[in-house]
Amino acid sequence: MVAENFEEKNKISVGMIITNEELNNNRIFPSEIKEEISSSPYYLLIFISREDVVKISCFPTKKNNIKKILIKLKEFSPDLVKGISNVLNELKLSKDILHTTGLCYEMEKCFYETYLIGDTIDSGKLNVETLENKFMSVANVISVFIEDIPFL
Repeated sequence: MVAENFEEKNKISVGMIITNEELNNNRIFPSEIKEEISSSPYYLLIFISREDVVKISCFPTKKNNIKKILIKLKEFSPDLVKGISNVLNELKLSKDILHTTGLCYEMEKCFYETYLIGDTIDSGKLNVETLENKFMSVANVISVFIEDIPFL
């Protein structure tokens, strides 16, 4: 399913990719941080907004093809997380994961999301429909949305 039709308020985070040049030209990043992570050509920025706080995480990466898989759940449980992990392992996507998190806004509004390098998905080795079907086969998964992470 395409994430464009998904309600914005039901997202855990918003991702964006910046280049090394954009990172180094940005005054918001302290120079000591730039020095620590300056060897990567790209950076995945993840923005998580909650009430009065926005958390920004920065993940250096060599790839600029990043996808987010957002899974809507009936509820969180250890078995569900294990089922999602099993799908990621089975499809050989675990090695590509940059960030994973989960959250329940209310008891019936639970989400799991993972940001990963999208090369395996885009290579043709893995059909998007197959990916969605595998996640949908996990108990208590309601829907699956896959989106490309844009550049700044």
